[in-house]
Amino acid sequence: MSKELEIFDFGGKPVVDSRVVAEWTEKQHKHLMRDIRGYEDALTSPSLDSLDFFIPSTYRDAKGEERACYLITRKGC
Repeated sequence: MSKELEIFDFGGKPVVDSRVVAEWTEKQHKHLMRDIRGYEDALTSPSLDSLDFFIPSTYRDAKGEERACYLITRKGC
């Protein structure tokens, strides 16, 4: 694993960037994003809020283009 697991605070919640999780799980980021979207669809119970698990976010890639990612909470991990 080339990246350390960087946990940071986002609005009072400890989170991890989905790009780091993808690297740690040896998964392509686009595949992890697909999986998370599927989990979001499954979290339809009124007692569950997908934002407690996955927070939509963006980052700038090497070309300066904005790309989608997620901030993953402890529950999301």
